[in-house]
Amino acid sequence: MKKKLTILLGVLLAVLAAVYFLWGRTYLTRHFTEVRVDDSALEGVGAHDWGRTLTVYFTRVGNSDFAPDVDAVSSASLMTDGTQLIGNSQLLAQMIQKGAGGSLYAIETEKKYPSSYNDTVAEAQKEMRDGAPLALTGELPALDEYDTIVLVYPLWWGTIPKAVESFVQQAGMAGHEIRVVVSHGGSGAGSSVRDLEALGVTVKAPVLEVFDRDTVAAAASVETWMSAVGN
Repeated sequence: MKKKLTILLGVLLAVLAAVYFLWGRTYLTRHFTEVRVDDSALEGVGAHDWGRTLTVYFTRVGNSDFAPDVDAVSSASLMTDGTQLIGNSQLLAQMIQKGAGGSLYAIETEKKYPSSYNDTVAEAQKEMRDGAPLALTGELPALDEYDTIVLVYPLWWGTIPKAVESFVQQAGMAGHEIRVVVSHGGSGAGSSVRDLEALGVTVKAPVLEVFDRDTVAAAASVETWMSAVGN
């Protein structure tokens, strides 16, 4: 009996170890390790002639009432340069601007999301269930003034955040061809490309999917994508 118990305990420990290495270590890294970033994160992105380029992005930074002690961890789409918070989508947008030049535009909502990541996830689910468009702040860009439009956003509940959907509708993006970059936690672009196209937008392939934990080191992936998507 004692021998069987020892064998069972050994098997259980082996299973727990396997779970940790396959899932737990990634979870701990994503949820509890602060992510630091500096200008070197933009290195590796070369110049691309995309004409007059507008890069639009949505991120929690600027759209959330963060507590002073909020953690800058990749699972929450946050990083820090030591003095301020930077969103994953924001950094990806800056990489693209480095390569293509042009203008950056941050989508900002009238309401602010909670400081807590989990509470924001719950609020995003409520928005999608309600289906109502969100009120945005700031002057919307004149899309017809640009040759190239890039849209950068995090995947929320498998699709585009309601703020991004509201921007597409309110800015009159229907009928425009855009290039898309998606930050995600493991689901790739989800249904977001299909949902964008349902709003009348043409998405130029390929789409760049960036795992949130890899954002700070995504310059090489951005460069490869910018070359692949072409002019």
